Parts: sequence; C-alpha cells; structure tokens
Amino acid sequence: LRSAALVGVVASAAAFTANPVVLGRSQNSAVTKSSFTPSIRAADALRVGASGRASLHIRTANNVVTMAEAKKSVKDLPAGALKGKKVLIRCDLNVPLDGKKITDDTRIRASVPTIKYLLEQGARVAISSHLGRPKSGPEDKFSLAPCAARLAELLDTKVPLAKDCIGAETKKMVDGLKDGECLLLENVRFYKEEEKNDEE
Repeated sequence: LRSAALVGVVASAAAFTANPVVLGRSQNSAVTKSSFTPSIRAADALRVGASGRASLHIRTANNVVTMAEAKKSVKDLPAGALKGKKVLIRCDLNVPLDGKKITDDTRIRASVPTIKYLLEQGARVAISSHLGRPKSGPEDKFSLAPCAARLAELLDTKVPLAKDCIGAETKKMVDGLKDGECLLLENVRFYKEEEKNDEE
C-alpha cells in the first residue's frame, strides 16, 4: 500500500505545474504559484495517522502539502471484529433491466467481493441499494428482486429480499440473521426522503 501510494502520488507531483490542485488538507496555506518544485524525502514522505490513513506529505519552501490519502477498507479491521456483528452496506445495484431481466450485472459483480468477505468473517449483512427513479412510492418495475436473485447466484447463498427497507418487519428479518447470512433491503428510493437526504 505504501509503495503504491508513493509511486502514484510522486507521478502526480511531477505533473503539478500551472494550476496546482491540493488533495486533502495542507498543514499551512495552499501552494498557489506555478513554480512548484517539491523535494520528497523518503524519511518523512509517507505518514500513517491515527485514523489509519496513509498520506504523502511533500515539503516546499514554506508549506507541507498533503497530496493524497489511502483509506482503510473492511479488510483492515482486526481478526474477529465482524463476527456476529450487524453490518449495513450500501451497494450500487442500479443495473439496467429489460422488464425483470438484468441486461448488465457489472455493478452487482463489483459488490460481491466485499459482501463475500463480510459473510466469510461471520457478519450479519443487510444490503441497501436503489434502483431506477421511482416517482411516487413503490413500483414493481423498480423492485430489487432481480438483484437479490443474481446476488444469490454470485454469492452461492440465499439472499432473501425484504419487502421494505424500514419498519418493524424489516427489523425482524435483520434481527433474525445468523452469522454469515445476508439479506437485501427493498429499494430505498421508494421513499422520497432518500434523495432529499432527510434525517428522519
């Protein structure tokens, strides 16, 4: 990770010319001049903060600029940290459909490795997603049922679909999950509050 981050950001620094773009936060004011000639020292270029993020710091005459940060993933959690824990994961299952047939499952397949890892670690996984643009509440053509079926095939396990994404019945289904089991919540876009970022 450190080597990859260093190589990638060094390449970015080399291309840093007329209009500097600072990724993340600088410890001082941002560099605004085009004569950006960083001096990278191996001893202090990469740092890992308390959050676990690795960042590359490039020194200039008067500034230390954070060029990039590498975020942690679920695989960075301690062994056993997920066993028996309920995990709510938002996946991008917004796939194209022809009726009820998925015409391109690329987005579903992209979610499989993370879901599979969570299940292998003994987590109890509730999968959340949206599909399409429902206009006024639940619409059968925007149900995530085809996605649940495809996930079950790819994960080689049962993926029941909750009838809703909230409510007592859905909570009961989530509470009933055993270690290494998952379910898919129904389309969150069936509620207008989802797009409006409503706290309720």
